[in-house]
Amino acid sequence: MNNDNKKKLSLTLRPAMIHESLIIAEEDNKFKDWTQVRDEVLSNNLLQARTASTLKTIYGEVSKRLKNLTDDEMSLMTESDTDVKHLVWLAICRQYLFTYQFAVEVLSEYFDKSRFQLFTEDYIAFLNAKAEWHSNLDSITQQSRYKAQQIMFKMLVECGLVNEDKEILHQYLSPKLRELIQKTNVDDLGIFPGEYR
Repeated sequence: MNNDNKKKLSLTLRPAMIHESLIIAEEDNKFKDWTQVRDEVLSNNLLQARTASTLKTIYGEVSKRLKNLTDDEMSLMTESDTDVKHLVWLAICRQYLFTYQFAVEVLSEYFDKSRFQLFTEDYIAFLNAKAEWHSNLDSITQQSRYKAQQIMFKMLVECGLVNEDKEILHQYLSPKLRELIQKTNVDDLGIFPGEYR
């Protein structure tokens, strides 16, 4: 599991990629060796990408995220369909501090205050507040800001945290997943609205 992922606030410009995450998790559980996983995925185009460069890009992003999960969390991803989306969200949040903080400071806080409707303005205000303290966020282009915003809302829907109307949904973690997260870092439960630490 990576521990150097929270050095700076950065935005992800890729969606959740749940299907691809599951394929790579299955290969990891088979080989338990990231070099072998990479070789298997790339040589057999397991992600069914149109070009070799797209395949490498997608593999690189998904594997970077999944390396933030423990071996037990990776195993659970392939054993329990109900936990897949939560584990993908956990991997994304552990990789991207900005997403982690958005989940805790906006999604979960709003949910705790019974404010279930999320607006685009909430994201923009959050990004602007963080940009005051993080120069790398302040310097990104308007186009990148807009794309990151679109991706964030797409990921939230894909991972089942909000519905299509941007309403925040109560998350119910399986007892096994909750136990694994508590073992690694109990604070990570805060990225799931309605999940109390």
